[in-house]
Amino acid sequence: MRRAGSLANTAMGPTRIGDVRPSHLVSTGGIGAIVDLPAMSVVVCGLNAWSPEKAAPITEPRLLEAVRRALGPQVRQLRAAPSDPSESDDPWARNGVPVMPFPRWARCPRCYRLGPLDPPGQFELVHRWGRRPDRAKWVHSTCPRQTQTKAVNRKACLPARFLVVCDDGHMDDFPYVEFVHHGLPCEGPQLTMRDTSSTLSPRVVVTCTEKHPSDPVSRNIQDAAGREGWASLPRCRGRHPHLQRFEDYGKPLHLMVLGASNLWFSVTASALHLPHGLGLVDVVAANWALLSAQPGPEVLQLVIDQAQNLASLRDLPVGEVWECVQSLKAAAGPVTSENGPDADDLLGAEWRLLARPTTDKQDDDFRAEPVPVPAGYAGLLDQVVQVSRLREVRALVGFTRNSSPERGDLRPGNGVPLSVGPPTWALAVEQRGEGVFLQLHEDKVAKWEGLANDHPRVVALRDAYNRWRANRQLAQSPGFPIARYLLLHTLSHLLVRQISLECGYSSASIRERLYTGVPGDPHAGFLLSTAASDSEGTLGGLVALAQPVHLRR
Repeated sequence: MRRAGSLANTAMGPTRIGDVRPSHLVSTGGIGAIVDLPAMSVVVCGLNAWSPEKAAPITEPRLLEAVRRALGPQVRQLRAAPSDPSESDDPWARNGVPVMPFPRWARCPRCYRLGPLDPPGQFELVHRWGRRPDRAKWVHSTCPRQTQTKAVNRKACLPARFLVVCDDGHMDDFPYVEFVHHGLPCEGPQLTMRDTSSTLSPRVVVTCTEKHPSDPVSRNIQDAAGREGWASLPRCRGRHPHLQRFEDYGKPLHLMVLGASNLWFSVTASALHLPHGLGLVDVVAANWALLSAQPGPEVLQLVIDQAQNLASLRDLPVGEVWECVQSLKAAAGPVTSENGPDADDLLGAEWRLLARPTTDKQDDDFRAEPVPVPAGYAGLLDQVVQVSRLREVRALVGFTRNSSPERGDLRPGNGVPLSVGPPTWALAVEQRGEGVFLQLHEDKVAKWEGLANDHPRVVALRDAYNRWRANRQLAQSPGFPIARYLLLHTLSHLLVRQISLECGYSSASIRERLYTGVPGDPHAGFLLSTAASDSEGTLGGLVALAQPVHLRR
């Protein structure tokens, strides 16, 4: 298993404190996310703190083009997460994923002291086990209940589990001192945090004994919850801890619990590898930004000769390529983020290949072969395709907090940047595996869609979707096929639940890829796939179920 090591920037220098899977850094806990380690929590730093020269480049032209549309033309490469070679004992020689402790407040489990990690003195990082990074921990160096215990044997301090975020994605430590004293100053706060059980509501009480040890000031964290509680919090400081940056801001803050699922939503783009045997239109569309900018056939030929991504065009007459570029220009270009969803731009070429699989469009990373439709299902299924080899690449282009981005939107309005300044590379992960592609009869789906569009449940879903967009100040999107998406999404999940009982993979490891098309060019199909991060891929348990005798049941 390939893993990416983490580094923590502390006063003692870089220290290895854990491992995560490369796919975790793109989908679950990437840049700007809080990662829970055995004895501490950390935030993954922005791209400026990474060492891209130590990370292997990943080649996927179609995906790189989509990332450039989202992040800018200065993005030159997709790269994997840098690994941390365990054979190196020199902490400065290692490279991995840079992280820093966050929240910057901790609580002692013995004396309940609550305080910041900075300035040093109150809490100490203990990490003396070399190849056991999971034992790194923060301890309370002045704990009155552990005075006779060596630092290495002291109880690990717990990260303070409350944060504040704003609607624009800023995240900060909870203002404990201001909160306890109702906004009044406190010269030398002495805080404790205690949990008490209650059948009515949670009671997490923060107490300060600095001014009146015999008559401390206390306040329940619940006072900061809800809309009325948010009004009692100070204004947002515009903090991005992953970039170590503050901005002049002032929007309202919301209380958030450490580990909440809405602390981090990834914004990712993914693409399947397609063989070089693709049609001319597909290759030109995948490299549209570069090819459409050329002034004439002569310059275009020079670009094709120099660009590695355009190697498949070198055997074609430049006049034919130039004519294709001009025809696409006349049609306002291929589907891009400017005239259509980014996801559909990537899915369109995949649909054209999966819906018409041929042996001349195969290589070591893509093999697809149609098989007979199971008896009795010819009226529903147009075709079934065994995808015995596939390679999927996913790239992280941003993230949001508090509210998730819309499906396929690579530039959400509340997106948080991955770096200080425009990034020159993007984090990506590649996985190889297998899949089953099912294509439904378009005429049958269109007929059902016409009947279902006025169904009360579909109407309710459409109204909820429109309210969701209105709440985020997004323009209404009448073109989103609610009924078609509901049909494909439901059918794919029913199949995932049943297939997982037979193919040897859990339902969580089987991913769906829906193909609904765009207005004027609808599709009806989906790909169920599973993948692994090693170079060999998977074992064939899923693709075998595409055989009629298995798929029919």
